[in-house]
Amino acid sequence: MKASVDAQWERYGRALISSMSEVLEETPDHIHANLLETADYWLSLGLVLGLREPDQAQQLLQVIEAYEAERGELARDAKSLIGEVFT
Repeated sequence: MKASVDAQWERYGRALISSMSEVLEETPDHIHANLLETADYWLSLGLVLGLREPDQAQQLLQVIEAYEAERGELARDAKSLIGEVFT
């Protein structure tokens, strides 16, 4: 049975918080909501860019992660996030 939209949002929220846990641990509690909202926005923007302009999205990733090892880490983090949301 396909998960409900509410369940998918809940898993997405948990995955987002989990992936940002280090940032949240290092910042005051009163700004966590703003940090998570900002992260959600940029993740959504990246997904749209990746779907509509995949070549430019790839170039942007190369700018963001200039070193091969860091691109690999980003790819692993992305795979982990997908696993947390959709499994």
